[in-house]
Amino acid sequence: MLIDDPTTATPSEIDAELARLHIERAKAQNALDGLRARVTRLVGWDMTEEALALRPRIEQARKDIAECEHAARPLDTEFARRGGWTRAWLVLNTSGHVHRSTACRTCFPSTKFAWLTQLSGHDETEIVEQAGEAACTECYPSAPVEVRNRPSRIKTPEQLARDAEKAERAKAKAAKAITAPDGTPLRTTGYGQIDTEVTARRSYTDAVAYARYLARASIDHRDTIAAYLDDAQLILAALAAKHGRTEDDLRDELTPKVEGRWQREYK
Repeated sequence: MLIDDPTTATPSEIDAELARLHIERAKAQNALDGLRARVTRLVGWDMTEEALALRPRIEQARKDIAECEHAARPLDTEFARRGGWTRAWLVLNTSGHVHRSTACRTCFPSTKFAWLTQLSGHDETEIVEQAGEAACTECYPSAPVEVRNRPSRIKTPEQLARDAEKAERAKAKAAKAITAPDGTPLRTTGYGQIDTEVTARRSYTDAVAYARYLARASIDHRDTIAAYLDDAQLILAALAAKHGRTEDDLRDELTPKVEGRWQREYK
């Protein structure tokens, strides 16, 4: 997230943006290192023209690095202005520990971390409570033993983002779903189990229009007509319950659809 005024942002917001900027800077630095190595090889192969052609990309990488550093500067300044705040990092390996900093003596220069920006500024007691057995005993030596024996509830920002996306997908799916008024699956005689509102509306339209067609036919279809109208009533009740509306209201709304189906298919 872009932060216009760091002085009003929360520690988590500031650190989340810093984490993003650090990742972008690392990508630009990797690109720059790769381009420089390529230039060295090309020059060694006496391919000066090809090496010169890489200059715009090198300059762009340098520009990207400078922009990330410029954007991070006021955020780092705000961290210092407030006297700092608690931060937490999770080591990215199996059974990785949660640390108060990346400088813990139990870690190595090659250790990869996930910055738990959602915990920035939180009380260390809360951090340890969430970390449970993943809490580093060097970083949090005063953590109660019973807390350090509990399963960790810590998730990386990436995992939290995936959980949020999953929740959004579930929410969207629920918005499209349909059930009977009591929450059980909506089962009909002629259309089987109906799981989505779109299918429910289409099935209702078909059932009423087809029952109307059968009613006007010369052959006696009373049982079949009754079955289709029963299905239509079940669907109507489900739609009304989902939207908190009356069945008459939904019936009026769907009447033009029924008429359209009748005109196209059965008239």
